[in-house]
Amino acid sequence: MTTLVFTPASLAERWECSERHVRNLISSGELPSFRLGGKLLRIRKEDVEKFECQNGGSPDYAENSASHGMTRTESADVIALERPMPKRRPAAPRLDTRNSLGR
Repeated sequence: MTTLVFTPASLAERWECSERHVRNLISSGELPSFRLGGKLLRIRKEDVEKFECQNGGSPDYAENSASHGMTRTESADVIALERPMPKRRPAAPRLDTRNSLGR
């Protein structure tokens, strides 16, 4: 039986984040990992899937969750999170400019 593993670089590619971010998650204890041969850092696929399930499928789960004003758009094999565009009010005229004070 073969256990699938990720390197920090391959996991960063999967999550579309930096390798440094993955290493920070490991250092903080949020993402379990192990050393292969005493030097090479590896993350088990099971640990990655568990982390994704617990954190909404992304390492930046607090920023990407629907409860934080995000809407979810899905296609065949890509899930993108987009912020809804806020409606802008027209700016009020400035009263402190030369043109508005009258000449």
